[in-house]
Amino acid sequence: MPLLLAGCEKQDFYKFNICRLALPGVENSGLRFHLLTAPDINPSADTITLIYQILPDSVPYFGDNDGAISDNLPLAGEGPPAFAHSITCQFAPAKTPGLRVPLIGITTSRFGPLPDSQLALLDRFWINRVGPSALAFFDDASRTATLPNVADIGRDAAFAAQLTLSGLSRGAVYALLALPFTLIYGLIGRINLAFGEMLMVGAVAAMVASLAVYGGIGWHITFIVICAVLTAMAYGAGLGLLSWRWVFGPLGRGRANGQAMIVASLGCALVIQEFVRIAWSARNFNLPPIWQFNVPLVRGGSFIVSLDGFDMLALLLAGATCIILQGLMHKTAFGRAWHAINQDRFAAALCGVRLHKVEAQTFALAGMLCGIAGAILALRYGVINFHSGTLFGFKALTAAVLGGIGMVRGAWLGGILLGLLESLWTGYFGDPYRDAAVFGLLALVLILKPEGLLGVNSKNDSLLAARTS
Repeated sequence: MPLLLAGCEKQDFYKFNICRLALPGVENSGLRFHLLTAPDINPSADTITLIYQILPDSVPYFGDNDGAISDNLPLAGEGPPAFAHSITCQFAPAKTPGLRVPLIGITTSRFGPLPDSQLALLDRFWINRVGPSALAFFDDASRTATLPNVADIGRDAAFAAQLTLSGLSRGAVYALLALPFTLIYGLIGRINLAFGEMLMVGAVAAMVASLAVYGGIGWHITFIVICAVLTAMAYGAGLGLLSWRWVFGPLGRGRANGQAMIVASLGCALVIQEFVRIAWSARNFNLPPIWQFNVPLVRGGSFIVSLDGFDMLALLLAGATCIILQGLMHKTAFGRAWHAINQDRFAAALCGVRLHKVEAQTFALAGMLCGIAGAILALRYGVINFHSGTLFGFKALTAAVLGGIGMVRGAWLGGILLGLLESLWTGYFGDPYRDAAVFGLLALVLILKPEGLLGVNSKNDSLLAARTS
């Protein structure tokens, strides 16, 4: 992982781009420019200097000095001399590696330092509003200087590819959170509505662990990610085990029906929410961006399709979890016991399977999966609060039902489909009706195929029926 981060750091052209975009706003209007400075500058430097020339179609700069604008800045290299100028951009020091820092000063060889009032106007009304449109003031070579050497597949195809990648990473998180619903329903035929809150607790634990590592040994991304994920897994597993021991276990031994289980799980969710709100705070928990890099894959003109670092982390963790869970469910004593209870609880008990032990282990495993999903969300977005898990929980339940609740493959299928739907809908139709489209799809699937795309695992159990053992 450290080698991966070191290799991707050179692709960070943030400061180069900001300084390049600022140049047309500082210079005289109507001029066009050619950059002599390559974009592979040191991204960790607080000050960068770009050398540029004014294009002939703006002001002639070859030959004699007639009509030329110049400060006679010397240039090293071969070829005829050309008038060149410089712009130096000063950025605030970065407290963490890769953090996007504000522009705090500009000095040009032609006009000197830019006053603070003009810098504020430039930042607000030029860089933030005109933005990439300012590249029209550069020649082709300067405009495309930061484009990666990847295949050009066309803008429409590139846009669709970027939405698909974003949807896959989002779907991986939904799939991780849909797995707990599937594991519990496949085992006891009940739904636990508190998994969203367990995700929230895992996210908060990941943030606290990240800040603790930062305060102890500094900003080491690898250790931060590992400690955050492990801490979230531990808190999630503990919370899942407690929910079984204090809520679902006693209800199961009392042969409570499905209605009692659903009401109890809703109460469990509210208790976790209020505990976090009272014990910690009702405000947002914030984590500074810690892993800002991306890997370019293809492009469509100037639109670059890239895979974000934490999207990559989400896909890798989801894939590793899938492989480990597959082995756990098919090659271990726990997995064989889980499948035995899923097929016939009474027969499994007669064969010596310890029902309560397997249930406790399954709830701990489900909580651990919630913790992994929470850690990914915390590290990816950096903002969480005491009620953030509710909507994620309902969407994960939607994914589980969509794919076929009780089926591990159904959880993965439903999660990926849900993530793709959200991403594509947002990209092509906007954000306002995204959630309506998601739950509308669930309603349509339940009408046309009530058992989900892959079918319900248990055909002999009902959410409203009492347990037989």
